[in-house]
Amino acid sequence: MSTVREIRLPALSATMEEATLLAWKVGPGDSVTEGQAIAELSTDKVDMDLESPFAGVIEELLVEPGASVPLGAAMVRVATEADDLLGGLDLGGGGEPTPTRDAEEPVSDRPVEAGRSGGIVPAVPPARKMARDMGIDLADVTPTGSRGQIVPADVKRRAEGRAEGVPTAAPAPATPVAAPAAAPAPDPASDSTASSVPTPVDDAKRAAIRKATADVMGRSAAIPQFTLWRTLVLDRAAVRRGGASWTTVMVRALAASIRRHPEVHAVWDEATKTAVPGTEVRVGLAVDRPGVGLVVVSVDRPDGVDSDVADQVIRAAADRARTGKLRPEDMAPAAVTLSNLGGLGVDRFNALLFPPQAVILSAGTIRMRPVATGDGALKAALTCEVGLTVDHRVADGADGARFLDTFAHLVEDPA
Repeated sequence: MSTVREIRLPALSATMEEATLLAWKVGPGDSVTEGQAIAELSTDKVDMDLESPFAGVIEELLVEPGASVPLGAAMVRVATEADDLLGGLDLGGGGEPTPTRDAEEPVSDRPVEAGRSGGIVPAVPPARKMARDMGIDLADVTPTGSRGQIVPADVKRRAEGRAEGVPTAAPAPATPVAAPAAAPAPDPASDSTASSVPTPVDDAKRAAIRKATADVMGRSAAIPQFTLWRTLVLDRAAVRRGGASWTTVMVRALAASIRRHPEVHAVWDEATKTAVPGTEVRVGLAVDRPGVGLVVVSVDRPDGVDSDVADQVIRAAADRARTGKLRPEDMAPAAVTLSNLGGLGVDRFNALLFPPQAVILSAGTIRMRPVATGDGALKAALTCEVGLTVDHRVADGADGARFLDTFAHLVEDPA
């Protein structure tokens, strides 16, 4: 027996309070399947799809395109035979679950990717996420888990094999991040497409983008913040980084630095007037989406995998940001953000904090510049100007200086 159930606006990111409905992809009378995209939303400057949590038939659309929808509001009514296992309980925007990190954790009972044979491939959630981020078909991965499931190490081995030329039946490589053309140095880190031309967006989307930006920057302006500057000399790093992009080198170094300096891995709690220690090591990457605006994509523990694997994950995440195809996990809270305008020819700039983060790093062009040597002479060296902006409520200048020193050493002389 079918019942009519409402689909409400879920929390698609940690900071989301509302979303703008850009367009419906279904209409009254249409049949939908579980997981089918039924609407396009704009929130936190990112376009995302609203998926149906169950199969059924659309009874009524409750929101007009262009309207702002508050978190938890009903958007559509669907006639369905699916059981409401939560008994109508509204989960609202509660905190995200903490993923289990044990490689031998139980296999999730949720549906996972189907292999080319049509069967279900058992895999632990972290392995499934890694494979999805890297464009790897789980059907091509050999499992080594104690119960025959795929674990993260299996995906990593598959990625390394693919990088060495091991053939696959249907590879899906991550789309490379477009290399900026402004700097002569090879493959400078960039959050922009230097040659891109802004693409038209409709008025509703533009209004949502500017409103989200204004909300974030308005909160940032109320934070007492300072910026520390440093010139990175990258001659040794250029030789040792291998095929990884400069973006990957810096993102991994930021993650490692956050781990070593808990004094800046915190957020300020205005209610208690205390700095609350952070737990997750995620790095935000600011990406310019031409014609749309700035998007920050979150990369989880980029220093926890090899550089080549991290490079594939970061390139894929940046590509999703540029094309507006971010996933909810891409919008998870980050501990620190890398903002880079080097690809647009900017040598140095002051990045503003993204609340509630306590630190953000700006990076300019990577190019040859004159550098003084120990004996007072000048030489040409590959350099980059970076600036670390810090929430002064959370940390002091010396704390930021120590963090920046660790970051500089990790970038200039990578292992």
